[in-house]
Amino acid sequence: MKIKLKTLLKPFRFFKIHHYLTLLVIFGIGVFNFETTLDPQIQEFRQKKEIHESFEKWWNEERAQEFKNVGLTPNDTIKAQEFELYKERYKVENPTPIIEDRIEEMKGEFLDWWENQGGKEQYAAEHGNFPTDKQYEAELKKWINNYTDKFIRYRWAYIPSRGNSESFFTCGLLLPSLWSFIFFAVCFMFALIQLEKRWNTLFVYAYAIVITIISGFFVDILVNTSFFEHFASQRYIGVSLMLCFLLGANTFDKEKDAIPSYVCKISEFGLAISMAIDWFLNPGIFNAVAVESPIFFALGGVAGYFMPHRSENDSTQTTDNAQRAEETVSPGERIRNMITKGLEAANNGETENAARILQYGLTALLREEPVKFQDVKDAANKIAGSYAEFPSLQWLEWGATAKQKNIPEAAIVLLEKGIAKEKDAMLIRRAHLDIGELRIKTKLDINVAMEHLEKVLKEKDDDKLAEQAKKLMEEGRNILVQQAYAGTKKFKVTN
Repeated sequence: MKIKLKTLLKPFRFFKIHHYLTLLVIFGIGVFNFETTLDPQIQEFRQKKEIHESFEKWWNEERAQEFKNVGLTPNDTIKAQEFELYKERYKVENPTPIIEDRIEEMKGEFLDWWENQGGKEQYAAEHGNFPTDKQYEAELKKWINNYTDKFIRYRWAYIPSRGNSESFFTCGLLLPSLWSFIFFAVCFMFALIQLEKRWNTLFVYAYAIVITIISGFFVDILVNTSFFEHFASQRYIGVSLMLCFLLGANTFDKEKDAIPSYVCKISEFGLAISMAIDWFLNPGIFNAVAVESPIFFALGGVAGYFMPHRSENDSTQTTDNAQRAEETVSPGERIRNMITKGLEAANNGETENAARILQYGLTALLREEPVKFQDVKDAANKIAGSYAEFPSLQWLEWGATAKQKNIPEAAIVLLEKGIAKEKDAMLIRRAHLDIGELRIKTKLDINVAMEHLEKVLKEKDDDKLAEQAKKLMEEGRNILVQQAYAGTKKFKVTN
């Protein structure tokens, strides 16, 4: 369980305070969207429950007795018919809380009022002319809008046909689907962490807010074209265009190799996922959003290309300070600082840079005279547990050196990392023998040592390595017997 928890928490090691605050805001947006989306469904569930409970009470206290009074037996068929009539009456007095369903009901109610209950005549009396079909549609929209404006998911959304431009500031707080929220949470954190390596963090937040606000304006332009005009009365919400912009900024930079190739590939894949979600999973107007996504990705690429990195003065000053500090520290301190920097780079996902730094750092640490045993042990454990990747031969070479320097704990860790990746059977046997020998000599888990030595014999049991393994296994058995005897002796009762 501890190992699993450690693995789950590993990506959060390099988070800073503003990352956690951002996660808290994202969580809050998720809760807000969850509540505003499900509230009508919750109300509908309560309404259905209320219908059944109130009908049962009315049936048992009044209606069943009325049937008995006129000589009829109130059986299940009669009760079911009465329930349907009761439900219809209840719905007339208590309309459905599902907003979209209520809108459809309102269209029918308005048409009936317009045609049969004097609505058309009332309009003519108020405006001095007989209404056209276009004026009917305008009055219907006005009536429906008066209803939908009671609800946040409609009032805060941007609707191009209404031109409610003040909603540019709020539509980004609403997300159209669960998939959009998951995409937002993952991609925004990824983009933030990657971009702040080149930009000031405040610039990333500023870009996110500004692009979220102006994206509604671009959607408005697109739905005014003939191909997308049928989306003009629908709601635009969400931040997928802002995310596409940040992903584009993550892909381009003036400086060669400033952006790792895996970051570019993930960003491009993120664009494809965003477009797929908006085209296939989100309704209506988000087809237009999907079409605009590559445009915002390209705009982000332009920003990434021309946006200068952190202040040159600050970086020069930082470099000068680092160089001065480097000159004042001893070679040993320099090696340990290098290992620390390499581990930080590994945790930040800079695997190539981390591997280069750590390879030099641990090799130098093993070559120190006199060797610092605890420092080597700590460094070996931390590097083995980091995201840094090394060839199997490098792990085995480090392990052999650590064994030679008489640092068994570090040697075991390094050799075990090596055999996990090595393909050469001879090298694997040699490593198994070394691990078994080190564990037996230091009495570090003899049973595990025996397992490694058995693997040496499994491949071949009549060569020099096999002879050494057999001798070590005999020694290991003696230790196990001694440990067992010591255990029973420890608990012996004496007078």
